[in-house]
Amino acid sequence: MRHWRKKAGVIRRRALRAVAAWAALAVALVVFPAVPAFGQSLAQRNLVGLACGGLFPTGAFNDHVSQEAFGMALYYAKRAWRSPFLLGIELSYSDYSHVRRIEYLEGIPEVGVNVDTYNSIAQGLLFLRLQPLSGRVLAYVEALAGASYLWTQTTIGDYDDDGGDSLASETNFEDWTWAAGAGAGLSIRVDKGRIEASGQWHPWTFLEIKVRYMAGGRARYLKQGSIVVEGDGYSFTPERSATSFFTAQAGISFLF
Repeated sequence: MRHWRKKAGVIRRRALRAVAAWAALAVALVVFPAVPAFGQSLAQRNLVGLACGGLFPTGAFNDHVSQEAFGMALYYAKRAWRSPFLLGIELSYSDYSHVRRIEYLEGIPEVGVNVDTYNSIAQGLLFLRLQPLSGRVLAYVEALAGASYLWTQTTIGDYDDDGGDSLASETNFEDWTWAAGAGAGLSIRVDKGRIEASGQWHPWTFLEIKVRYMAGGRARYLKQGSIVVEGDGYSFTPERSATSFFTAQAGISFLF
């Protein structure tokens, strides 16, 4: 047993050194290209973007949920004076499981309705991004902190209606917790950019690719199978654990 503990400690130290090396390399790729441009006149101080991609639970969250999620995020940031730092806010939404069944109303056996249950997570985050001032391909790193809202909602809709309004909806369970994390990505400029007659820059358009690790605090939540229908009623057993996950996203952003 002592031998295995020692071996696990060695592996852990090597993994931490590898992560630290990659983080140092990422910071170097961001900071060094930014230095020559630091004294330039900069018109583009605002960043707005939309990204979508996968959410992959990890740790105790993965032990309970285990399903990958798909979601999207909308963000806005403003550059701090002429520095390579951007301070922003992001709102994101993901469904980490969805169950649909068909039920028949009492006294109307000829017509079925869809009963959809969504287990979802939304986040409101502040972030600080370190990104070069100019270039065709911009590598960046970012730190994030904020709150996560986890909830389960059941809706009733028409049997043949996959995208219309629901007939009824109810939130079955909800909880809040903190969230913090870090990420890295690439912004690839897809247009040439130009100066308008007034002297203002036309917005630059970027394709963004990024990965993140988000550590989440302990929260109570439902997962697929947590709700059990029993006759005319139902019961559920919530899970409780940390809510950490990785994300991998791609999207589009505009610098103006």
